[in-house]
Amino acid sequence: MAETKITFIRDLDNMNDDYTLKVSIIRLWKSLSDGNPTIVRSIEMILMDEMCTKSEQVCIQEIFKDIIGEVVSLGKLDSRDVSKSLHRLPLQIRNLEGLQVNVTLFGDIAYQLISYLEAHKEVGRVIVLLQFARINVYNATPSVNSYFEHTRMFINANLPEIVTFTDSLVGLRGLQNPSASLTVESSKSYSEFDDFLNNYKVKNVVDLIEPQEVGQYIIVGTIYGIRQDIDWYYDACTNCGKKVQTEDLFSGADSGDASVVLKCNGDNCKNKTISSVPRYKIPIRVQDDSGTITLTLFDRDAYRIVKKRARDLIDKIKQAGDNPRLYPYDLKCLEHKKMAFKIDVNSFNVSNNYNRFGILGYTVDSNVIDALEKKLAVEAGSPANADDTEIASHEVSQETKSLKDAISQTGDNLTPTLPDKFEATSPFKYNSPTTVKKRNVGDTIDVDDYDNVNSSTKVPRLNSKVDGNTGLLIPKLEK
Repeated sequence: MAETKITFIRDLDNMNDDYTLKVSIIRLWKSLSDGNPTIVRSIEMILMDEMCTKSEQVCIQEIFKDIIGEVVSLGKLDSRDVSKSLHRLPLQIRNLEGLQVNVTLFGDIAYQLISYLEAHKEVGRVIVLLQFARINVYNATPSVNSYFEHTRMFINANLPEIVTFTDSLVGLRGLQNPSASLTVESSKSYSEFDDFLNNYKVKNVVDLIEPQEVGQYIIVGTIYGIRQDIDWYYDACTNCGKKVQTEDLFSGADSGDASVVLKCNGDNCKNKTISSVPRYKIPIRVQDDSGTITLTLFDRDAYRIVKKRARDLIDKIKQAGDNPRLYPYDLKCLEHKKMAFKIDVNSFNVSNNYNRFGILGYTVDSNVIDALEKKLAVEAGSPANADDTEIASHEVSQETKSLKDAISQTGDNLTPTLPDKFEATSPFKYNSPTTVKKRNVGDTIDVDDYDNVNSSTKVPRLNSKVDGNTGLLIPKLEK
């Protein structure tokens, strides 16, 4: 049996997804919701490995409950998304105490309610029971939404809960028919802001590491690099845009001479002369607070950022005598850009647990990005109170360092912050001109002669006085 490779915390790199760590939990606590202090929003912990490097980790807890109420208002079905699972229906339900809560139904459950209302136009009341609905609480205000295949809905069903609720409602309010006044809101046009905010569900990266449902989603993240184990372009058929294949065509059975021909498997390309043009297909690594994921930036969207065609970059590389498969330096402009991405999760992703996704569109509008991040905060619940409840703690020694040694700090034996670590450890080699760095002789020092150089608190001084004399410092030669 092969020995499992253990990775130290300081060696974690956001260019990969899977690592095996061997750590101790030195502190563990619950983070409570501001809206309801009885609800555990997440479990947070400080981890430490055998190199005494520490890292803070968060396990987010989803909140699912059974909800029952009377439908008192109904919005307009938003069905503009190509994926039916992302069609949404807003409504409000009311409990026996008169509390109203906003509810959003997605996909089949939304159509289930619409079909019921169309078939039962004379119904007196509409009572719905949502089983395993997702609860969001922000500023003490709850909201509810259906959650993929987890949620089930029962409408005016002959269930004990619904029967009891209906009898209690009649006793409180009589036999009036508020459901008969339900109306559908008028349609309206959407800007880019409305499209990103209202037409798609916003997700964290961690929610897509193991894709569960086909659909289109929005994520907000920063590009931290490009995977160089995957080609940055492909040869596209000029007829249909699909990737072309190359075949060696020999002139005879015994001939060693062959010519390369292009082949396309597109339905409309049979019996046609095939030609190709290079197009972008850039595998970028995108990171948010929850994780890192690989997205594919296609030709149209890549051109909007790079401002050059893929074939122009290839010609430039070939003129320099280099391999066109090397990543051109022009693509470095993608790094460290923060964007909102519209991504596509298809059936192949779900059935094969494959977490590389295509980008359908993006925006760099800061107003859209800020609004999306606020929306994520609302759905996840606001940040926990300062007095989080600690449920376990372990003192490593009497000289245990304070919490400032967490990942966001810098110092000895600490994991670097992500932007710094990327600059220091990125394996990417861009096809760029060689730059010769020059250094003044007087700016060199012998680290063995200066104790303060290796100190994390003292600033090393160049051209310091030695034995009262000022002069050039002679580098020590290793034997």
